[in-house]
Amino acid sequence: MTAQHPVLVPLDGSACATGAIPVAQRLAGLFHATVVLLHIVDDVPAPATLVERMNLSADDVHGFIIEHRRGVAEEVILQEAAERHAAAIVMCSQTHTDIQSRIFGHVAKPVFRGARCPVVLVPPSRGRQPWDLRRVVVPHDGTPTSAVTIEPAADLAARSGAELVVLHVATPVRAKLVEPGTFLVPSYVDQPHHEWNAWMREFVDRMCAVGGARSDTRIRMVVAEGEADAAIVGFARQSDLIVLGWRGVLEPDRALTLRRVIRNTSCPVIVFRLDRAG
Repeated sequence: MTAQHPVLVPLDGSACATGAIPVAQRLAGLFHATVVLLHIVDDVPAPATLVERMNLSADDVHGFIIEHRRGVAEEVILQEAAERHAAAIVMCSQTHTDIQSRIFGHVAKPVFRGARCPVVLVPPSRGRQPWDLRRVVVPHDGTPTSAVTIEPAADLAARSGAELVVLHVATPVRAKLVEPGTFLVPSYVDQPHHEWNAWMREFVDRMCAVGGARSDTRIRMVVAEGEADAAIVGFARQSDLIVLGWRGVLEPDRALTLRRVIRNTSCPVIVFRLDRAG
């Protein structure tokens, strides 16, 4: 995310979609950015009418920019994000029109796949309650792809004064999915705790080096066992933001984990699109 670039919040006119607003507002504050509410409908109501339609008050949107656009929602969102050099797109993963969708809404999915900026997916179940950033969680499987997310996650944590937790889930290694440069779980997982502590220190040092985080970044590591998605969702119940990364193409296991996390988590998920050449 980049300071001064706007945070874009797509709205479909429903009150459900406004659950993204508290998250966008807090993120924008961290980067001294402006929140742009992008309303995409066939009619173009006056701003006051739009605010009333979504059960918002003038205080809820104070300081925001409200824009109206016509067109295919996902195309308009991606175009606006590109033209405005958006710092992020913040949107609910589903709205009331997506009842049949189990993971992504019919607009959220193409926006997630096509956006070049970070996308924050907010569970519609959290409503419009205030949101703050006290704990940032980076699920990490030891791969360079996961490591690259440490730098933006550390930046978010530093700006908000949040705790940064690297969550490593010890799962069976599938050789065909091992990315070059992966730092694997040691063979001595059942050995004395001092060996685990040494491995965790080495893990964090390596991942900070690969990910570009500053050496003085305060990072706590947590090791869990079991299926990755269940461990991430479980830990996220005590957290405020999950940080994930992808390179535009997801391997089957990684894609399945990402989908399950987005579907089941109770906290927002920010997904960073990483440089394919990185």
